[in-house]
Amino acid sequence: DKASLLQVSMTQLHELLDSVLTYVNDVVDGKVPPDPVMGRKITDALASVPRIRPEVFETLFHDKLQDLLMVTYLSNITKTQLMVAEKLTATLGIKD
Repeated sequence: DKASLLQVSMTQLHELLDSVLTYVNDVVDGKVPPDPVMGRKITDALASVPRIRPEVFETLFHDKLQDLLMVTYLSNITKTQLMVAEKLTATLGIKD
């Protein structure tokens, strides 16, 4: 189901961001020596994220989420309708 895949993906992204934040805080606090290659990779990753106002992002996200939920709902209705039709066909003994 796409909604659960989205949840897994968002959880993984959150965990990755937490590990990056921990690394950056450790470097700033002097616990870990800075690694220029790692710093460049973090900078490149953050620079690739489009800049968008939070309210615009929230609107876009909710619109897409609603679309996903509607498609999932319609898919489930279709599956249910097919199952009912198959059971009725079997019960009534209708052959193709």
